[in-house]
Amino acid sequence: MIKIEYFHNPVCPYCPAAKSLLTKVIEGLSDVEVVDVDTYTEEGIKRGMALSLMAVPAVAINGVVKLTGWPFEAEDLLAYIDEARVKQR
Repeated sequence: MIKIEYFHNPVCPYCPAAKSLLTKVIEGLSDVEVVDVDTYTEEGIKRGMALSLMAVPAVAINGVVKLTGWPFEAEDLLAYIDEARVKQR
């Protein structure tokens, strides 16, 4: 299973668009799990700090930050998902 952590916060103007893109990209992918991480919560702050995350929206795949800030493209997400699949073999 590929774990995607989607980092966001409620005041970020770009986070809704990033979430929408992520949702579309993973639609139908049975080997992907998405965890929403709200960086305005204590738990979200701790997780973001553990990954040295400094901006949202951000995407970590299997515990490694791959995309930070907006914009990013569907192709970027798919490439990192494919990379994670190869590493799991």
